[in-house]
Amino acid sequence: MAMGNLPPIEEPQAYGGFFPALWQTWVSACLRPYEFFEAVGNSQDLTPALLFGVGCGWLGIFFGSLWGVALKVPLLPMLSPKEAQAELFGGAAQMLCSGLFGWLFVLLGILLNGLILHLFLALFGGANQGLTITLRVVAYAQAPTILAVVPILGSCVGSIWVLVLHIIGLAAAHRTEVWRAVLAVFAPLLLCLVVSIAIGIFLGFLAASALR
Repeated sequence: MAMGNLPPIEEPQAYGGFFPALWQTWVSACLRPYEFFEAVGNSQDLTPALLFGVGCGWLGIFFGSLWGVALKVPLLPMLSPKEAQAELFGGAAQMLCSGLFGWLFVLLGILLNGLILHLFLALFGGANQGLTITLRVVAYAQAPTILAVVPILGSCVGSIWVLVLHIIGLAAAHRTEVWRAVLAVFAPLLLCLVVSIAIGIFLGFLAASALR
Protein backbone atom coordinates (compact mmCIF):
# COMPACT_ATOMS: atom_id res chain seq x y z
CA MET A 1 0.00 0.00 0.00
CA ALA A 2 1.34 3.44 -0.94
CA MET A 3 2.37 5.69 1.92
CA GLY A 4 0.27 8.79 2.60
CA ASN A 5 1.48 12.11 3.95
CA LEU A 6 1.60 10.70 7.49
CA PRO A 7 2.50 7.36 9.09
CA PRO A 8 -0.46 4.94 8.87
CA ILE A 9 -1.09 4.99 12.63
CA GLU A 10 -1.71 8.75 12.39
CA GLU A 11 -4.43 8.39 9.76
CA PRO A 12 -6.02 4.99 10.55
CA GLN A 13 -9.20 5.75 8.62
CA ALA A 14 -7.20 5.54 5.39
CA TYR A 15 -6.08 1.99 6.25
CA GLY A 16 -9.34 0.47 7.39
CA GLY A 17 -9.05 1.05 11.13
CA PHE A 18 -6.61 1.10 14.01
CA PHE A 19 -5.20 -2.42 13.86
CA PRO A 20 -4.58 -2.50 10.08
CA ALA A 21 -2.93 0.92 10.42
CA LEU A 22 -0.82 -0.34 13.33
CA TRP A 23 0.38 -3.30 11.26
CA GLN A 24 1.11 -1.11 8.24
CA THR A 25 3.07 1.26 10.47
CA TRP A 26 5.29 -1.56 11.71
CA VAL A 27 5.80 -3.05 8.24
CA SER A 28 6.52 0.33 6.66
CA ALA A 29 8.95 1.40 9.39
CA CYS A 30 10.92 -1.84 9.13
CA LEU A 31 10.75 -2.63 5.41
CA ARG A 32 10.13 0.70 3.63
CA PRO A 33 11.98 3.02 5.99
CA TYR A 34 12.96 5.92 3.73
CA GLU A 35 9.43 6.46 2.46
CA PHE A 36 8.03 5.95 5.95
CA PHE A 37 10.35 8.39 7.71
CA GLU A 38 9.79 11.03 5.06
CA ALA A 39 6.16 10.91 6.19
CA VAL A 40 7.29 11.04 9.84
CA GLY A 41 8.84 14.43 9.08
CA ASN A 42 5.49 15.86 7.96
CA SER A 43 3.97 16.24 11.44
CA GLN A 44 4.89 17.64 14.86
CA ASP A 45 2.47 15.36 16.75
CA LEU A 46 4.58 13.43 19.24
CA THR A 47 1.84 11.45 20.99
CA PRO A 48 1.16 8.67 18.42
CA ALA A 49 4.87 8.21 17.81
CA LEU A 50 5.61 7.83 21.52
CA LEU A 51 2.71 5.44 22.05
CA PHE A 52 3.90 3.28 19.16
CA GLY A 53 7.55 3.36 20.21
CA VAL A 54 6.86 2.72 23.89
CA GLY A 55 4.52 -0.16 23.00
CA CYS A 56 7.09 -1.88 20.77
CA GLY A 57 9.96 -1.29 23.18
CA TRP A 58 7.93 -2.43 26.19
CA LEU A 59 7.07 -5.72 24.50
CA GLY A 60 10.70 -6.11 23.49
CA ILE A 61 11.93 -5.65 27.06
CA PHE A 62 9.33 -8.05 28.45
CA PHE A 63 10.08 -10.84 25.98
CA GLY A 64 13.81 -10.27 26.42
CA SER A 65 13.36 -10.84 30.16
CA LEU A 66 11.10 -13.84 29.54
CA TRP A 67 13.61 -15.58 27.30
CA GLY A 68 16.44 -14.68 29.67
CA VAL A 69 14.66 -16.61 32.41
CA ALA A 70 13.53 -19.46 30.16
CA LEU A 71 17.05 -20.12 28.86
CA LYS A 72 18.34 -20.44 32.43
CA VAL A 73 15.81 -23.12 33.41
CA PRO A 74 17.74 -26.07 31.84
CA LEU A 75 20.80 -25.03 33.87
CA LEU A 76 19.04 -25.01 37.24
CA PRO A 77 19.64 -28.75 38.00
CA MET A 78 23.38 -27.99 37.91
CA LEU A 79 23.00 -25.54 40.81
CA SER A 80 22.41 -26.12 44.47
CA PRO A 81 18.77 -25.80 45.62
CA LYS A 82 19.53 -22.46 47.25
CA GLU A 83 21.25 -21.09 44.13
CA ALA A 84 18.45 -22.38 41.88
CA GLN A 85 15.84 -20.72 44.09
CA ALA A 86 17.78 -17.44 43.97
CA GLU A 87 17.99 -17.61 40.16
CA LEU A 88 14.26 -18.25 39.84
CA PHE A 89 13.42 -15.44 42.25
CA GLY A 90 15.73 -13.03 40.42
CA GLY A 91 14.25 -13.97 37.05
CA ALA A 92 10.69 -13.56 38.32
CA ALA A 93 11.56 -10.16 39.80
CA GLN A 94 13.14 -9.09 36.51
CA MET A 95 10.05 -10.11 34.54
CA LEU A 96 7.77 -8.33 37.01
CA CYS A 97 9.88 -5.18 36.84
CA SER A 98 9.95 -5.19 33.03
CA GLY A 99 6.21 -5.79 32.90
CA LEU A 100 5.35 -2.99 35.32
CA PHE A 101 8.01 -0.39 34.55
CA GLY A 102 9.38 -1.36 31.14
CA TRP A 103 7.29 1.33 29.46
CA LEU A 104 8.94 4.00 31.62
CA PHE A 105 12.45 2.80 30.75
CA VAL A 106 11.59 2.86 27.05
CA LEU A 107 10.02 6.33 27.26
CA LEU A 108 13.04 7.78 29.07
CA GLY A 109 15.33 6.04 26.58
CA ILE A 110 13.50 7.57 23.62
CA LEU A 111 13.62 11.06 25.11
CA LEU A 112 17.30 10.88 26.11
CA ASN A 113 18.41 9.20 22.89
CA GLY A 114 16.42 11.68 20.83
CA LEU A 115 18.01 14.63 22.60
CA ILE A 116 21.53 13.26 22.11
CA LEU A 117 20.95 12.42 18.44
CA HIS A 118 19.46 15.83 17.76
CA LEU A 119 22.42 17.60 19.37
CA PHE A 120 24.91 15.64 17.28
CA LEU A 121 22.83 16.02 14.12
CA ALA A 122 22.82 19.77 14.70
CA LEU A 123 26.58 19.65 15.33
CA PHE A 124 27.08 18.07 11.89
CA GLY A 125 24.70 20.50 10.20
CA GLY A 126 21.88 18.06 9.49
CA ALA A 127 19.13 19.18 11.88
CA ASN A 128 16.86 20.86 9.34
CA GLN A 129 13.81 20.35 11.55
CA GLY A 130 13.17 20.64 15.28
CA LEU A 131 13.75 18.28 18.19
CA THR A 132 10.19 16.97 17.93
CA ILE A 133 10.93 15.42 14.53
CA THR A 134 14.02 13.69 15.91
CA LEU A 135 11.99 12.32 18.81
CA ARG A 136 9.38 11.05 16.35
CA VAL A 137 12.12 9.30 14.38
CA VAL A 138 13.58 7.65 17.48
CA ALA A 139 10.13 6.57 18.68
CA TYR A 140 9.08 4.98 15.38
CA ALA A 141 12.54 3.40 15.04
CA GLN A 142 11.64 1.25 18.06
CA ALA A 143 9.62 -0.97 15.71
CA PRO A 144 12.26 -3.74 15.36
CA THR A 145 12.64 -4.15 19.13
CA ILE A 146 9.51 -6.29 19.08
CA LEU A 147 11.61 -8.94 17.31
CA ALA A 148 12.75 -9.90 20.82
CA VAL A 149 9.80 -12.33 20.74
CA VAL A 150 12.32 -14.55 18.92
CA PRO A 151 14.85 -15.79 21.51
CA ILE A 152 18.47 -14.56 21.31
CA LEU A 153 18.62 -13.82 17.57
CA GLY A 154 15.59 -11.51 17.64
CA SER A 155 17.14 -9.09 20.12
CA CYS A 156 20.44 -8.98 18.20
CA VAL A 157 18.79 -8.35 14.83
CA GLY A 158 16.37 -5.86 16.37
CA SER A 159 19.13 -3.81 18.00
CA ILE A 160 21.12 -3.55 14.76
CA TRP A 161 18.04 -2.67 12.75
CA VAL A 162 17.13 0.11 15.20
CA LEU A 163 20.51 1.74 14.48
CA VAL A 164 19.88 1.41 10.75
CA LEU A 165 16.46 3.03 11.14
CA HIS A 166 17.98 5.87 13.15
CA ILE A 167 20.29 6.66 10.24
CA ILE A 168 17.65 6.33 7.53
CA GLY A 169 15.03 8.06 9.65
CA LEU A 170 17.14 11.09 10.50
CA ALA A 171 18.21 11.53 6.88
CA ALA A 172 14.66 11.19 5.54
CA ALA A 173 12.75 13.16 8.18
CA HIS A 174 15.26 16.01 8.35
CA ARG A 175 15.78 16.03 4.56
CA THR A 176 19.54 15.85 5.01
CA GLU A 177 22.46 13.82 3.67
CA VAL A 178 22.90 10.26 4.90
CA TRP A 179 26.52 10.86 5.98
CA ARG A 180 25.37 13.51 8.44
CA ALA A 181 22.91 11.05 9.95
CA VAL A 182 25.62 8.36 10.12
CA LEU A 183 27.91 10.72 12.04
CA ALA A 184 25.08 11.78 14.36
CA VAL A 185 24.33 8.13 15.22
CA PHE A 186 27.87 6.80 15.58
CA ALA A 187 29.66 9.80 17.09
CA PRO A 188 27.99 9.38 20.52
CA LEU A 189 28.78 5.65 20.48
CA LEU A 190 32.43 6.29 19.61
CA LEU A 191 32.62 9.01 22.25
CA CYS A 192 31.27 6.62 24.90
CA LEU A 193 33.77 3.97 23.77
CA VAL A 194 36.70 6.39 24.00
CA VAL A 195 35.62 7.62 27.43
CA SER A 196 35.19 4.02 28.67
CA ILE A 197 38.66 3.07 27.44
CA ALA A 198 40.16 6.18 29.03
CA ILE A 199 38.46 5.41 32.35
CA GLY A 200 39.66 1.80 32.16
CA ILE A 201 43.25 2.90 31.52
CA PHE A 202 43.06 5.42 34.36
CA LEU A 203 41.69 2.85 36.82
CA GLY A 204 44.32 0.36 35.71
CA PHE A 205 47.02 2.96 36.30
CA LEU A 206 45.64 3.67 39.78
CA ALA A 207 45.52 -0.05 40.61
CA ALA A 208 49.10 -0.54 39.40
CA SER A 209 50.26 2.44 41.44
CA ALA A 210 48.53 1.10 44.56
CA LEU A 211 50.32 -2.26 44.24
CA ARG A 212 53.78 -0.71 44.15
